[in-house]
Amino acid sequence: MHHRPHHDDDLPPRRHAPALLAGLGLLAILGVALAGAAGRIRATLVPDQPSSVPFAPTPADAPALRPGPTTERFSAVTVRLGRNQTLAQALVKLDLPLPEVKAVVASLKGLFPFHRARPGDQLRIERREGDPTLQRFSYRQGAADEWIVERLPDGTLRGTKRPVALTTQLARVAVDVQGSLWASLERIGEAPELAVLASDVLAWDVDFYQDVRAGDSMRMVVEKVYADGKLLRYGDVLAAEYTGTATGRKRLFRWTDPQGQTGYYDDDGNSARRGFLKSPLKFAQITSGFGNRNHPLLGYMRAHEGVDYGAPVGTPVWAVGEARVERAGWFGGCGKAVVLKHRNGLETVYCHLSAVAVSAGKNVSQKQIIGYTGSTGLSTGPHLHYGVKQNGHYVNPLRLQVPRDAPVPARWLPGFREKVAPIRAQLEAESVS
Repeated sequence: MHHRPHHDDDLPPRRHAPALLAGLGLLAILGVALAGAAGRIRATLVPDQPSSVPFAPTPADAPALRPGPTTERFSAVTVRLGRNQTLAQALVKLDLPLPEVKAVVASLKGLFPFHRARPGDQLRIERREGDPTLQRFSYRQGAADEWIVERLPDGTLRGTKRPVALTTQLARVAVDVQGSLWASLERIGEAPELAVLASDVLAWDVDFYQDVRAGDSMRMVVEKVYADGKLLRYGDVLAAEYTGTATGRKRLFRWTDPQGQTGYYDDDGNSARRGFLKSPLKFAQITSGFGNRNHPLLGYMRAHEGVDYGAPVGTPVWAVGEARVERAGWFGGCGKAVVLKHRNGLETVYCHLSAVAVSAGKNVSQKQIIGYTGSTGLSTGPHLHYGVKQNGHYVNPLRLQVPRDAPVPARWLPGFREKVAPIRAQLEAESVS
């Protein structure tokens, strides 16, 4: 008979029972002791007021959980004012109830110049999602002009004009001409309107229709006006220099004399202003010069007593000098035309206009708009025929020599030179200072 060795695993179950019961008794005693201690600790920490610490209720007495605060959601719609559309019409089209449209308009009275609303202005309305009631409305007209209408806690609407801080900085602009001056400025990141300012300043010395050549260059010192850090517009041109094959170098500085008269002068104080501008248009192309030519409609050789400038219909035409309007209206083969009589005895004729902007007997100033290009009368296409009469006879406008206005008086020259010196230094600098 074989005897197996004894192991703990082979002990009969009854031999474990005393030890197990003893262990359970010890755990029970410890549990009671810990429960009593926990009760004493809880009694000393729980305040008289209800605790803000959340607790988990038993399923039997658990109330319904309350949802936390929700974030309001808003929807916004942005549109542009349409052509021949009023502000009220635009708001109605945005499904704003008529009473609210009237309230918005009323809140802006005295703040917003309704007559200045123009196509392309930005309108933005904001509403709470699911609620058609207007909460906020904005009308934006460019970078510096914005009007706001907001709903107040009492439900009324209040209109305000948003204040915008404007800053002005002097900037040097230098460009090499390739193609048109307009396109050349766009290539270097400047707004094309700078070309218009340049043509205004240099209009007595540079004909931007026929004098511009590839490889010419222009430099300017100009004010730049910023709104909220973005370029809003250009201010005054303080200096302009054009160097070209046909023109040579023309350099001018803006200066206000002690009597408050502002003009442009060269380095020596000679006035840029002349009795006549070099051209009646800011930008165009000469399509026919002065002299004999085969008339495109009449079909025979005829003297062309002026210069033709090709330009789109509606291009503004300005008076080349101060004058009295001798004639304005229909003028036979000239179509709609304007004839100006100048103080120096010269007459200027502007033909084929689409519209006339002056009337006979009125005085006009140099650079004043007198009409707009068109194709009325004997004309094959949109253009301006410009003629000049001297002693009753037509002369070539491109060869007309007109003296300059008076220079800076000798007694003011020191002040003039002192004023323009820092502007000249910035104009000649290689980079913006």
